[in-house]
Amino acid sequence: MSLSEYSTPLSYIGLATVSYITYKYTSQATTFLLPSTLKSRYNPNLKANWAIVTGATDGIGFGFCQELCARGFNVILHGRNAAKLEKRQRELAAEFPDAKTGSLVLDVQALKKDDVDGIADQVRLIIEKGGGGMLTVLVNNIGGETKAAAMLSELTYEDVDATFYLNAVFMTQLSRVLMPVLGGNGVPGLILNVSSVAAIGLPYITVYSGAKGYVESFTAALSAEMKAEGKNIEVMALKSAEVQSGGYDVPTSLFVPTARTLASAGLNRVGCGREIVWAYFWHWVQGISMDVSPRWVLMKFAAMKLKAIREWMMEKEKRKKA
Repeated sequence: MSLSEYSTPLSYIGLATVSYITYKYTSQATTFLLPSTLKSRYNPNLKANWAIVTGATDGIGFGFCQELCARGFNVILHGRNAAKLEKRQRELAAEFPDAKTGSLVLDVQALKKDDVDGIADQVRLIIEKGGGGMLTVLVNNIGGETKAAAMLSELTYEDVDATFYLNAVFMTQLSRVLMPVLGGNGVPGLILNVSSVAAIGLPYITVYSGAKGYVESFTAALSAEMKAEGKNIEVMALKSAEVQSGGYDVPTSLFVPTARTLASAGLNRVGCGREIVWAYFWHWVQGISMDVSPRWVLMKFAAMKLKAIREWMMEKEKRKKA
């Protein structure tokens, strides 16, 4: 066959490829244009329904609390430090005097079966004491690492176990016990799981990356299950990249939003029709570069950055011991 005979099928393949890529990114871009259904679906007429946010005392978690209160929700804050939770509740009361708050004091790393299975009753009691209403939103935000930027071989059994429990196991168990509350009396429910760019698999945070990969797979599976069973529960995972927060105090920029900005962007994605979505527009733009770049390039860049963080952490530890 001559070259001219190949040109027509190749042009069709090229056209199909360009059309697919254009459709893929155009459809993703529309998620940032669609209006959020958060209030209209989960708190219609500002009836002050309730949301619960895990890891709520700092960073993105507290940002979610602020934004939910701003949008007419009452909020239950979860954390392990009672004094810190009370402080955050006072701050919310000062900024949002009409919002009601409650606290759920639980140390995720020390929970037992009875502690987990009793959470639903605790939540019902908090709502009852707060004047009633329905729990319609669960934000599974809590996450993190026990040792930042460490090699897998440097982690202990306890480090691995704690990281999985913090990022994956507790989220799964809490969703399990609260689903009957979220879906009660035919009222729609929403589960938002906070994921990370780390889900693509990054060096020096291998366990954390694996746990975030689980978050996205779990989200897709649970969403499919809810649809198959005809349950009125929407399940979404919100992807994020670098964020300025209490535990990661970097300067803000176009690509590094504050924790509250990230939380607001995430809530704005509710109702977009996607199960796994970038919360923040400029993180999505970064995500496009990750899609089109060869993996070895991404991993080389990630390794350089995480090695620098690793060296900084090691130097910081040496100064402490000196």
